[in-house]
Amino acid sequence: MAYLTADCINLNISGNSAYSVLKALADMAEKQGVITDRNAFLQTLLLREKMHSTGFGAGIAVPHGKSACVTRPFVLFARKAQGVDWQASDDEPVNCWICLGVPQAGEEDQVKMIGTLCRKLIHADFIAQLKQGDSSQILTLLNQTLGE
Repeated sequence: MAYLTADCINLNISGNSAYSVLKALADMAEKQGVITDRNAFLQTLLLREKMHSTGFGAGIAVPHGKSACVTRPFVLFARKAQGVDWQASDDEPVNCWICLGVPQAGEEDQVKMIGTLCRKLIHADFIAQLKQGDSSQILTLLNQTLGE
């Protein structure tokens, strides 16, 4: 399972569109050394969004992708004060992103991580902690969640 470090969290991500936020997330993944090709991972995320928005609702999106450029499963968290139109299921803007990446052969890991997160994302207190917590609180929250 993927675990976060403090470097996997950005509480003031740049971008005012889905494309620019996904680009910033791909940049974060590249800096973490968990992908071998930033453009390939960005394309993976963009193709996933084209199929169906990853906007979960309540201001949260879970962009994710499985790609040969991913060297190990990872999780990134990003937030920004202003919401971005993400065509979420509730039509609300998104201001928190949990980005998941898994290697090409990692479908089981991806399904498991998304399932675990989705079970938590239906709880208002979990969402509030994501939206208001500082880096160390979010780090603890997501690592505990994904370690379950």
